[in-house]
Amino acid sequence: MRGLTRRGSAVLGLGLALVAGGVLLGVRDLTRAGALLVVLPFIARFLVARRFDLAVSRDVVPPMVPPGTPATVDLRLRNTGTATSPQLVAEERVTYALGDRPRMLLARIGVDGERQITYRARSHVRGRHHLGPLTVRVSDAFGLARREVVLPGESSVLVLPRTYPLSGLPPMQAGSGGEEESSHRVTLHGASDVGVREYRDGDDLRRIHWPSTARTGSMMVRQDEQPGRRRALVLLDNRASSHIGTGGAGSLEWAVSAAASVATHLVARDHETYLATADLTSEPMTPLPSVEEALAALAVVTLTREDDAGGLLEAAAELSEHGGGTIIAVVGPLDEAAVRRLTRVGRGVALVVDAELFERGGTDVSATAVLLAAGGWRAVDVTARARVTDLWSDLVAGGEA
Repeated sequence: MRGLTRRGSAVLGLGLALVAGGVLLGVRDLTRAGALLVVLPFIARFLVARRFDLAVSRDVVPPMVPPGTPATVDLRLRNTGTATSPQLVAEERVTYALGDRPRMLLARIGVDGERQITYRARSHVRGRHHLGPLTVRVSDAFGLARREVVLPGESSVLVLPRTYPLSGLPPMQAGSGGEEESSHRVTLHGASDVGVREYRDGDDLRRIHWPSTARTGSMMVRQDEQPGRRRALVLLDNRASSHIGTGGAGSLEWAVSAAASVATHLVARDHETYLATADLTSEPMTPLPSVEEALAALAVVTLTREDDAGGLLEAAAELSEHGGGTIIAVVGPLDEAAVRRLTRVGRGVALVVDAELFERGGTDVSATAVLLAAGGWRAVDVTARARVTDLWSDLVAGGEA
């Protein structure tokens, strides 16, 4: 985008007025002065129209940060053109959660030259926040004309959900993969993936698992014995109908923070941990490989328009079909049929986010908590002022330390 500034338009208008006045009054000096003022904005517009080519790249360190922790962004501009670039004013486009847009003055960059600028991006709001593209503006010395160019290229910084330290574990139901058992390790991908690994030198060729070998393209062998691992499923209800409020004070942020605290606690305790939301998906669940991956997955959770809890119930059923495990649910209101399906597949603990009780508080008990308790679960209701650590301690009291 290019054109005259307000000053340039005013100078052009003044010049035209002087030319007209000089012609009408017969004053040649007035006409010459007006003509000069008319020409100046067009010269300025020609100067700012000169071509320049800049390539932009960004390095974000670290790419994932806790809320409120700044990430350092190294912005590099390289002159890929055939002429020295003019002096520029640059502005980085960032999402509103990162605050004001960084603005900077760029000196001239020679051919094949490079300029590096560093700024910090900080947000208290979880999520993936985009950085870029970069907008550069060039103007003439008198400020009569301006040209604006958007340089392609974007990056992002991932702000992780807030977590709280937890202690203790919920009661482990039978068949959930305790260390005292010896069982195959499952990944919820299906029975064909159970108890196989890549071939190693010295393995018995009679142990080759041909279906897995054909599917993966790599030689795979069976494992008849493998130490059991405790499995846990964290359910996060992200249905829009289940939550109230916006921003950090909303119930969704409380639920995400609770789920993140639980997931990281279980992964750190070497549980094979799965995560599922209310979004319906045909993809099989996979275990969270690390604490960082658990937080990264929860950082981008948003509200879904799904009305029922089908995604949560299907995930619980899938866990039950492949050996079972402990279920930790952060859920909104569930009807009787949904609770019956959930309690049928196993036992677990639940943090119930009832929108009315969340906002009002008090000692009332939600219908969902009552139904879950009747089905053998441990359930507590959540209020806006409740602390995740306190509610977790109530749920795991009497369980395995």
